[in-house]
Amino acid sequence: MTNRSSNSDPGGTRRQRREAARKDARLKAAATTQPQPFWKSPVFLMTVGAIAVAAVIIGFAVLSSRGDGGSSSTISAPLVFTPTASADGAAIGPADAKVKVEIWSDFQCPACDAFAKSTLIDLVKRYEPTGDVRFEDHAVWFIGAGQNEDSLNAGAAAECAAEQNQYWPYHDYLFANQGRENSGWPNRTLLDGIAAKVGLDTTAFAQCYDGGAQHATVKDNTALAAKVPVSGTPTVVINGVPYESRYVPTADQLSAEIDKAIAAAGGSTAPSPSASTAP
Repeated sequence: MTNRSSNSDPGGTRRQRREAARKDARLKAAATTQPQPFWKSPVFLMTVGAIAVAAVIIGFAVLSSRGDGGSSSTISAPLVFTPTASADGAAIGPADAKVKVEIWSDFQCPACDAFAKSTLIDLVKRYEPTGDVRFEDHAVWFIGAGQNEDSLNAGAAAECAAEQNQYWPYHDYLFANQGRENSGWPNRTLLDGIAAKVGLDTTAFAQCYDGGAQHATVKDNTALAAKVPVSGTPTVVINGVPYESRYVPTADQLSAEIDKAIAAAGGSTAPSPSASTAP
């Protein structure tokens, strides 16, 4: 009997057969493996991550910039200014007017902002030409009192502007740039920038503000407001009588009471012209 050589085996050597089997297995695995989704690729994941980080940075920058004041180039101008033909410091109208309308207001108060930009402007337009009404604005430290000084600082800056008879344009600028409550928005950059915008002597303004006397004025206003009493801002007082309202009163609502007060003081009983929100 003769033995066949391993080399003459049709299937080759055992080593060759094992390598062939491994090769077949790799080919079958490659044929059945699904391609990797694009969204699992390293490039895609890195791109998404970069976009997410950029979005967080941009969002933080936007939130940080809101309500924090700014340079004079970023100060918003009022859409409409309060008429000031008879401005007298923080008042408008003659000192001997038949009717005195007092406004107790906080520069951080959103309702005060709405009142200043609509109702008050309409009332001044209506009554300033007659000389029958004197409007007096009292800046108070109502929001954040004793804890945050944003309302105090804004009010003091307006009172310093009043020393140069520019209270009302300064008042309008403050409301036009009102930020989030107690966020630090009436910072020194904003207050000085508004002073320049309204044409104040900025050196005198800075001396007034740094001196602290007008901060004391706002504190005094706040103490007096408690005796009115002022339980919310804005509070409107007509010849010593607070106007009661759960909402910001309209010019027409207040005009009805002002006309009654004028008539009671011996003034004209003729109805005043309708108010308009147009500049």
